[in-house]
Parts: sequence; C-alpha cells; structure tokens
Amino acid sequence: MAEPVASLLDPEFEDDPVGAFARLREMAPLVRIGFPGGPPVWLITRSEEVKAALNDPRLVVDASNVPGHQGLNIAGQMIENLGVPEDIAGYLANSLMLQDGKNHARLRRLVAPAFSVKRVKALRPRIEQVSARLLEDLAQKEHVDLVREYSTPLTGAVICELVGIDEADQPQLRKWMDEYANPDADFAKSTRSLFDYAKNLIQKRRAEPADDMISTLMQTEGEDGDRLTDAEIVSLIGVLVNGGYHSTAHFIPNAVLTLLDNPDQLALLRAKPEALPHAMEELMRIGNPIPSAGPRYATEDMEFAGVPICKGDALTGSLQSANYDPRVYSDPERCDVERVVPQGGAHVAFGAGPHRCVGAALANLEGEIALNHLLIQRDTLEITVSRRQLRYRELIPGGARLFSSFPVRL
Repeated sequence: MAEPVASLLDPEFEDDPVGAFARLREMAPLVRIGFPGGPPVWLITRSEEVKAALNDPRLVVDASNVPGHQGLNIAGQMIENLGVPEDIAGYLANSLMLQDGKNHARLRRLVAPAFSVKRVKALRPRIEQVSARLLEDLAQKEHVDLVREYSTPLTGAVICELVGIDEADQPQLRKWMDEYANPDADFAKSTRSLFDYAKNLIQKRRAEPADDMISTLMQTEGEDGDRLTDAEIVSLIGVLVNGGYHSTAHFIPNAVLTLLDNPDQLALLRAKPEALPHAMEELMRIGNPIPSAGPRYATEDMEFAGVPICKGDALTGSLQSANYDPRVYSDPERCDVERVVPQGGAHVAFGAGPHRCVGAALANLEGEIALNHLLIQRDTLEITVSRRQLRYRELIPGGARLFSSFPVRL
C-alpha cells in the first residue's frame, strides 16, 4: 500500500489551499493522503479524473456495497465519533448522499419533481423579496455580519419555504442548522431535534397538504406505484435543508470577496448586469466552499488513473483542485466572468454524475440574486477588516471552509 505523501492536517491546506492542491495536482492525478480520523485515502486531483470517478459505477458511496466489507465507512466513523444515537444514525446513513445504484436512482427520481426548472424559476420573486427586505433592514446598521445577518437568513428562508417549514418555525430550524455545522455544539441533539420536527411536520401535511416539497414528496408516485416512506422523507429533509442552507450561504461571501478582489470584473458586471447569469459559472468555480467530494469505495481491484487500486480502497475527488486544473482552465487562478470553457470543461462545484447536486439550479439562482442586490445594484459595500482577519471555521481539517463571520459595511 502506498504511503501518504501529504496530510489534510498540514498547515498549507489551511494557509494556501489552492497552492497546496496545485502541488499535489502536478505531482500526479492520484495521490495518497492522510485523512483526519481514518486511514489514508486516494485523493483525485485533476478535473478529467474527478469527473471519471464520480461517473464510475465501480466506485460506490456506501462501503457496505463493497463485497466482503466489514465495519464502518468514513461517514459511519464520523457519525459514531459524534455520539449520534443508533436511530438517528440510521437516517443519516441512509440519506440520498449515501445511496448507490438502483436505490439512489429511485430516491433521485422521486425527489426530482420538487426541484423542477419550473418550480425553481417560480421562486425568483420570493427570493428577490426576502433579499430586499434583509438588505433594507441592514442598511441602517453601521456594521453588518454578511453571513449571520444576510446570507444564512436568505438561504434559510428559501430552503425552509421550499421544503414547507412554517415561517414561525424557521428561526428554530436555522438554529439547529447552525449547531449542525458547529463543532462545539451538540450535533446529536440538534440532529434529533430536526428529525423529530420533520416527523411531526409529515403528519401535519398528511392531514392538511400544502403547496410545498414535503406534500409533493408524500404524493409523488413512480410509474410502478413506488412511493417514499416516511423515514426516507425525514432523511431527505435533513439532507436538503442542511445542503441548501450552508453551502449557498457561504458561497455568497466567497463570491463577494472574489469580485471585490477583482474590481475589473466587478466593473464589467456593473456595466453589463445581464452577464451575471453567465458569470455565476466562474464564481461557482472559484467560490465553492465545499472543496472535496464525499469518499467513494472501490468494489473490486482495479486500475484508476494508471494506479492499481485495491478493493475497498477509499478515493475522494478534490473539487477545488479540479476547478483550478490548468488542463481545463487557462490561467485558472484568474477570475474571468466572461470565461468560455471548452466542451466538457464545466466546473465540479456541484459534483458530477449520478450524485450531482439536485439543488444546483436553486443555488445558482440564489447566488445570482444575492450578488445582484449586494454588488451590482449598489456600489458601496466594503469589507471592514483586512483579508488576513477573515476567519474560517472547518468541520474537519481539509473539509468545508465556512466563514465564522464576514464583517461588511453596506
């Protein structure tokens, strides 16, 4: 077994992640790295190979689908380390993100109508309204935390309304989601609270259906009469609320920072605001707060990227490294909101293949509206601390880079 050539605990992955991943990317398309809290894994560093892995049916997200597998996978180890009770762990372990093959395709097929293009487009007026109201309230303040007072309330309100969470309950849901991503909070307690709430809400919607995702999921029926179980809906609510809340909320300040650091690109968008939808691809490429795909496990001995892989080995794709791959993007560290990528060169901020983020269109729409309101329609927003004073909090070393705060003046 190859020895690790780097560890995600190394300071360079915190101090200069783009440079650290570039070093590994130029070393090889597949390198052995130390992984926090578990055995070494194979890190996939290049765009073509990351996409290939995410589309390869021999690589699965559920290690129990590896013939002869025993024990917990990486996700299971993390859940166990967090002290999550067995009944709650079952909802987490059986989520959409951790299903393969027919099981995953079934869940994806049944949840897809809730994220249809028509449904997402219909949300634009409401997202515009929520964003405008938040900014109107914040305009009177001298100092604003863009994460706590704008981006998380915005994305929280949108995903909660889409799912069907009553407005009066949304502050409590956001509190649980904040605890969910806070390493100092009681993960098990906040997760149980969320799932208990979801179970009660399902019963409420069964008695009184509404025009929301929960009601849609309960009523959706496959061609063969297949329906989602209550347990599957509870698990989906957890995945969708968590994903829809955190990732986009932290993309927004990343994109703000990118444009403020590239004033020529910001000036271009202010002169041509109609270019913003296209620019979202470049901003997502650079500003994605989720640097790595979830681990995949080899179901057989195989060769990948010219490297022998043993059955059961874990591989994880570096989304950040792939999105800066010079084989795909010329001058990849430069922000170019008019960039035209070659065919097949789309970014992987939302993943790729069967597990590509089901909420990608919604995230793009929220980000577009937020940036339009923050930077295009106004020219006064400024960060009130130096770049060195901006601080991230990480769920695990080398994991999601989420701002602990983002102080601005509107």
